[in-house]
Amino acid sequence: MEKKNNIINFVQFTVVVMEVPPLHLGPASLELLLLQAEHRSSYIWEEQLLAQTLRSRRVDDMWDFFKTRQLLPHIVRRLQNTDFYRIIEIGRLQLDWSLITALIERWQPETHTFHLPIGEATITLQDMEVLYGLPVNGLLVALLHAMRDYTGDQYLETLQRLTGFRLEEEGVLVGASRLALTPVRLHLEAIHDDITHNTPELHIHRYTRLLLLLMFGGVVFPNTSGNLVSLRFFHHLERLDDLHQYSWGAAILGYLYRQMCRTFMSTQ
Repeated sequence: MEKKNNIINFVQFTVVVMEVPPLHLGPASLELLLLQAEHRSSYIWEEQLLAQTLRSRRVDDMWDFFKTRQLLPHIVRRLQNTDFYRIIEIGRLQLDWSLITALIERWQPETHTFHLPIGEATITLQDMEVLYGLPVNGLLVALLHAMRDYTGDQYLETLQRLTGFRLEEEGVLVGASRLALTPVRLHLEAIHDDITHNTPELHIHRYTRLLLLLMFGGVVFPNTSGNLVSLRFFHHLERLDDLHQYSWGAAILGYLYRQMCRTFMSTQ
């Protein structure tokens, strides 16, 4: 016992008190971050918006359609050839809005990166290619100059010509080129049982274009209305066999950047 006490007496404990620098909540330099004064994070540092979590309008038309319906193999092959079928395979995602809000609060539009304690990070073209299977090289996804002056009636004529879908109700077209998704889903539900292995190629193409419209408006290019799709995509949907030649991954990533740059200034 005496030997044990002697050993303990020789042990010395040294406590080192380190000075921890105060946590700097804002950017170290505003030289590049010219929009910081309007950033959501600036309001939070002023103890505003502390309990506000971003929420998105739910767009369920596409997933409601697939809930009780399966696509025939030749429709699946057609969608696979367009490179968009991977999105259907992924299915509806459960989103963590608290995490999304935290990321938006750290998004900087000047650099298109998330500013994190460990450094900067961003969403890349490689992410679009690996996660969604969409091409990031190829032709530019752009609006034809001639379509910039299209009227609502011209877009509706194009809709009927390429899909066989004629709108009977008023108010489903917003502006000149945006169409409500719900009538598209209802029309697909009405013609779904008519699509068989013996269906002519013309009707298969029309059916596929309507599916892609649901996907574009509800998943790929969603908007703040939560229920609209732009008919300007018909320029690309007219020739389904050419869809895989376009850089859809780059277009979707650019659209995502644009939407996040709009949201970072939102206080609503």
